Amino acid sequence: MQLRRKLTFFLLALLVIGSAITIYLFNSTKPVSTDSSSEKKPKVVEEVTDNPPEIINFTHTSSSDEKEDSVVSGDVKLQLEAKDDYSINKVEFYSSNGDYLIGEKTEAPYTINWSTDPWVENGEQILKIVVYDSAGQKAVATKKVTVENKEEEADYKMVGYYAGWSSYSGFNVANIDASKLTHINYAFANISNDGEIVVGDPAIDHDNFKDLQQLKKQHPQLKTMISVGGWTWSKNFSNAAASEDSRTKFAESVRRFILENGFDGVDLDWEYPVSGGHPDNVNRPEDKRNYTLLLKKIRETLNDQEKKDGKEYLLTIAAGASESHAANMKLSELHQYVDYIQLMTYDINGEWDELTGLNAPLYKDPNSAFSWQWSVQDGIETYMESGVPADKLVMGLPFYGRVFHEANADNNGLYQDFNGGTSLSYGKLKADYIEKNGFERYWIEETQVPVLYNGNTFISYDDEESIAKKTDFLKKNDLGGAMMWELSQDPDRVLLNRIYQELNK
Repeated sequence: MQLRRKLTFFLLALLVIGSAITIYLFNSTKPVSTDSSSEKKPKVVEEVTDNPPEIINFTHTSSSDEKEDSVVSGDVKLQLEAKDDYSINKVEFYSSNGDYLIGEKTEAPYTINWSTDPWVENGEQILKIVVYDSAGQKAVATKKVTVENKEEEADYKMVGYYAGWSSYSGFNVANIDASKLTHINYAFANISNDGEIVVGDPAIDHDNFKDLQQLKKQHPQLKTMISVGGWTWSKNFSNAAASEDSRTKFAESVRRFILENGFDGVDLDWEYPVSGGHPDNVNRPEDKRNYTLLLKKIRETLNDQEKKDGKEYLLTIAAGASESHAANMKLSELHQYVDYIQLMTYDINGEWDELTGLNAPLYKDPNSAFSWQWSVQDGIETYMESGVPADKLVMGLPFYGRVFHEANADNNGLYQDFNGGTSLSYGKLKADYIEKNGFERYWIEETQVPVLYNGNTFISYDDEESIAKKTDFLKKNDLGGAMMWELSQDPDRVLLNRIYQELNK
């Protein structure tokens, strides 16, 4: 009995052990589940890079030349090749180093036309492109080009005097609007005691000469002239013209001066041959003949230089417009040696007279108190009657007015006694006098010029209305153009713009 119970326990133990072995073997051979719900592994996310757009090529071609060149003119084709990881959204084309938007393109081909004539000033331009991609990223490229458009020759000469001393008051060569001028006369060079042309003001002139050369690069149509003499420095003209040797010496000095300082010619402002001018002037009766001979010698010297370098050199004069001034020159001979004559058709009356008067009346006033009264018209007719062709005459227009103090009130101050006077620039008149501070403007119909009067001070001047009358006269009489004395006196270019507008209608 006891043996049977032990056997039973032994068999049960074997059964338990067998079951345990069977279960172990079954689990060890079961495949491992890959169900993500039982064990999650982190996903690996691949990072995507979006780079800014890439500029491959930025080119330009001028309509006048299908190949790319640093000098352009007319219509210029701007072309861009670029790429991006995704897409290019927009391309902007600029001139003036990004200051002026030429246009934009939103799809290929990225090509645009840039019209430089007549809208873009000659000289260096920095072109700029900005490429944007769809993510707002951008790429930028720039390039330099030089614009050189040939400007058509003007029908009329626009000659502006630039006084070197203007630099001291802040009106520099850079302030000149050369786009409205054909010629700039730099005033003044002097004549040395040994009869050669010399720099008038070494402290400022050399820098101004360099600035004029830069101005010509921007405006290829522009001619620059060195003016010699003027009221203050005409003392030695008579000696320079007196003999064949002195004339040759002076002419050769002119040649050197022009070449060394980059001028296109010389303008003689002899004030005046034979008589008149500054009290220190040397005058001779022979000046009348000698002036023609001096101009002839200079013309021959410049012609010789033209043969050497193939350039054109100009010779001009500025001359008093009255009958007495004209009588002291051999105009019928002289004009053949000059390119044109600038008539100083102003300072007809001034503070040197016994009565107030008109600075530059277009026509003679039949009511003038001066027995010798003359006008712009008289001066021009005098020169034409002396044999000078109309197209060689350039009318002088003053950018200033004549001021007479303590003028009597009769006739609004005109042709009255006065006490002292001066001149004032148009810029000053515009700012402080015209219809200001008690000054009334009166139009003198007979003379086609305005005056100002405030009950005490009388001012004769030119404004836009009188300038228009004079340019109309100029055109009707087939004159060569207009000369302005002088540019700094019209700093806001009010009169200059009106002259240009009237002569280019």
